[in-house]
Amino acid sequence: MTETLSATFQSLDDLLRQSARRAPTAPALGPRAAAIGFGDLDARVDRIAGALLQDGRPGDRVAILGRNSVEQVELLFGILRAGQTALPINWRLAEREIDYILAHSGATRLFADAALLDTGRAAASGRPLAVHSLDPGAFAAWRDAATPAAAPSTSRDALALLMYTSGTTGLPKGVMLPHGNVLDSLSIFGEPPLHLGPDDVVFAPAPMFHITGIGPVLRAVQTGARLIVAGYFDPHDAVRTMAHEGVTYTTLAPAMIQACLASPALVETPPDRLRIIVYGGSPVAPATLDEARARIGCAFAQCYGLTETTGPVTILTPEDHAPGRDLLLSCGRAPAGVEIAVVDAEGRPLAAGETGEIIVRGPVVMAGYADDAEATAATVRGDWLHSGDAGYVDAEGYVFIRDRVKDMIVSGGENIYPVEVEKALVDHPHVADVAVIGIPDAKWGETVLALIVPTKSAPDAAAIDAFCRGRIAGYKCPRRIEFVDSIPRNAAGKILRRALREPYWNQHERRVG
Repeated sequence: MTETLSATFQSLDDLLRQSARRAPTAPALGPRAAAIGFGDLDARVDRIAGALLQDGRPGDRVAILGRNSVEQVELLFGILRAGQTALPINWRLAEREIDYILAHSGATRLFADAALLDTGRAAASGRPLAVHSLDPGAFAAWRDAATPAAAPSTSRDALALLMYTSGTTGLPKGVMLPHGNVLDSLSIFGEPPLHLGPDDVVFAPAPMFHITGIGPVLRAVQTGARLIVAGYFDPHDAVRTMAHEGVTYTTLAPAMIQACLASPALVETPPDRLRIIVYGGSPVAPATLDEARARIGCAFAQCYGLTETTGPVTILTPEDHAPGRDLLLSCGRAPAGVEIAVVDAEGRPLAAGETGEIIVRGPVVMAGYADDAEATAATVRGDWLHSGDAGYVDAEGYVFIRDRVKDMIVSGGENIYPVEVEKALVDHPHVADVAVIGIPDAKWGETVLALIVPTKSAPDAAAIDAFCRGRIAGYKCPRRIEFVDSIPRNAAGKILRRALREPYWNQHERRVG
């Protein structure tokens, strides 16, 4: 990052203001035939900010519960213009999980999709929290009834985003990301081929409650590109949209790339203008990459990062993907301005090639966890953020992820923590003990396996699944359940997850090796 956006701009709202001044009639948001221009988007955001400030104030935390939509993009920038903090919530969470986030964050307002309005109201019940609908008609009426208000001055240190991640203890943690952090993160993408410009069309199917979903939205507005968001990912619709809309840039998980390759739409309507796909969450299989190159013809880049690092801290460039480079198992190198090191359990630096915990330093590191000084101190030590990921850095600076220190499971791009799932399962009357691990899955990268020690009564796997779904989000629940006699633990009573995982991953390596 030779020149960061935070050196030029005060807040994320300045990005929209600049694009609106520079090209007010250029298409900003939506399909080609009905795109909103940057000037009109700017005017809508003015009204939204006015409505939010009419009975709110700068610094308020505004929750958003819904699938990607034009309304959600407008609302995001309205919140930022009002000097408030956007709090996007995973719409797949269970009601009690949403309730916890609303209470812990101190949210003062909630916007929810029409289909999620009842869930949002139930989760908000019992606290002074205004609930609004993101239904296009209702939202437009609320927005257009407002009078634009003078936007307050916002500092780079003010909180822009509060994004909750699943916690290893079972309770979500609120990652605090100031405006300066996000601006510096956006700066990482300023160099070719990850750069964007007014001629680009960005397709954003990743949910905006993920940092990987909200990043492309902000970058499109910053650079004057046209943005198309998708409320859900369907490979047939995605391929057709990218073809019909002339999409040039998109972010997809490896499982999503595979799904697009399997779609008949790729033969019928190939996305000829697509120049690059950025992926993350896991490496892409060489066979998938070869097929995608042959049939789509675009470049590929991989990124690695965390919510706590405001998104990517390494990039595996298209050049790194070239045949013969043997770098597909790497997630790339750190860009300028970001430092990555590897340390042992005592925090001592390790040499190139030695495996330990990956730590990160730079202006993209979070301000901390909301109202959780203990977790913040455990994660950010000095200037270094401890990622919880185990890996190594080679002599050329390429980062290789080997395992997850915190046992996190990544399934289809979603982060799942075993302890959270175990807590949901252990309350079942027929579960005496349980261990949850991630095992290989051809489609999702990893899938959730629950190893359950049953009580005397014979358990019903379907009933256990239903029980779990009533307590946590469905995507976190086990896709496989196996009944065992005991769970291996160490002297301190901790589950020996590595020993449990090994047979599944060893078998997988023999199969693909």
